[in-house]
Amino acid sequence: MSDAYEIRLVDDPALWDHFVQTSWGGSPFSTTTWLRCAAHALGGQPAYIGVFKGSQIVAGLAALTTKHRGIERIETPELTPHTGFLMAPVESKGPAKIEAECHRFSELLIRHLQRYDHMRITHTPALNDIRPFSWANWQTRVRYTYQMDLSDLEALWERVERRTRTAIRKAEKLGYTVIQTDDIELLCRQYGMIYERHGAAAPISPKVVRRFVESAQSSGQARLLAAQSPQGETASIVAFIEGPSMAYAWVAGADPQHNSSGATSLLYWRYFQQCTQPRFDFVGANLPAVAFFKRGLGGDLIPYYATEYFGTPWLRRAASFKRFLSG
Repeated sequence: MSDAYEIRLVDDPALWDHFVQTSWGGSPFSTTTWLRCAAHALGGQPAYIGVFKGSQIVAGLAALTTKHRGIERIETPELTPHTGFLMAPVESKGPAKIEAECHRFSELLIRHLQRYDHMRITHTPALNDIRPFSWANWQTRVRYTYQMDLSDLEALWERVERRTRTAIRKAEKLGYTVIQTDDIELLCRQYGMIYERHGAAAPISPKVVRRFVESAQSSGQARLLAAQSPQGETASIVAFIEGPSMAYAWVAGADPQHNSSGATSLLYWRYFQQCTQPRFDFVGANLPAVAFFKRGLGGDLIPYYATEYFGTPWLRRAASFKRFLSG
C-alpha cells in the first residue's frame, strides 16, 4: 500500500456520514443510520471502511459483517439497493486522473476486503467501471434500474408510455386515491401477496421486512403511501426512501385483486407530484414483469453492478450448490 494512504474502520458516525453526503455515489443506504437499521433487522455488525489520506476520507465502503461457523462475511445488506464503493470528488481537467484514482482506491479496498471469507457487494449506479473487481477475479453481474428527472413533470408525462397514462387515468376515473399511511403490517402482508400469487415464497421473510421497515420508519427514513379504492380497500402500498437529491422506491406490496385498476401507476405518479427531490430511482428492474411496469413511467434505464468473491474454492462450490437447490 502506498505510504500516502491508510485503510481503517471509521468509528466516528459524523465523520462517516459527512463523507457519504459529499462523496461520489453517496446515498442514504451507506449512512450509519441505515446500516444500524439493517443490523437491527438482519443481525451482523455495521462496518465503515475508509481509505484515509491523512485525516481525510478519500474513498470507502459501508457493509454488514457476520461470522457463522467460522466463516466471516462482509456484504451489502438484504433489502438494501446498494452500498458499494464511494469516492470523494477528484479535481481534474480530464477523465484520466479520475479513472486512475478510482482504480487506485478500488484496488486498495479489494485487497483489504479479501481478508474475509466471502464478500458480496452491490455498488451504486454511479460506479460504471468495475474492472478492478474483474481483474481481481471477483464475480461481477450487471443489474438494472430506472431513474427519472422529476424537476419537469410535464416533460416526464410526455415520456410516460401510453399504456401507463391510460392506467393512471383509469384509476382516477374509478375513484382511487393516494394517502400517506403508517400501516407497516399492511405493507408486509401485501409484500407477501405479490409472491403468493405466483406460488412462490417472498425472497425476504415478511418478519425481516417488518423489522427493517419499522426501524427505517422510526428513524425518519421511510415514508409509506397507499392507493385506496372508493370502498377503502388498499390496492397497493410502497415505502419510499428520500435522500438529499434522490428519492427511492424501497419496499412495495399490492393486492392482486386490484391489478387491472391502474392504482399502482397512480400511486407512483402522485408520489412524483409531491416529491421534493429532483430525481427518482425505482431501485431495480431485473424481472420481466417488474421491468415492464417500471419502464412505463418514463425513466432512463441505468445499469449497476453486483460483485462477489469467495476466499476458497470449496466455499464458492458450496454457494453454487445452495443456489442450484433453491432454484
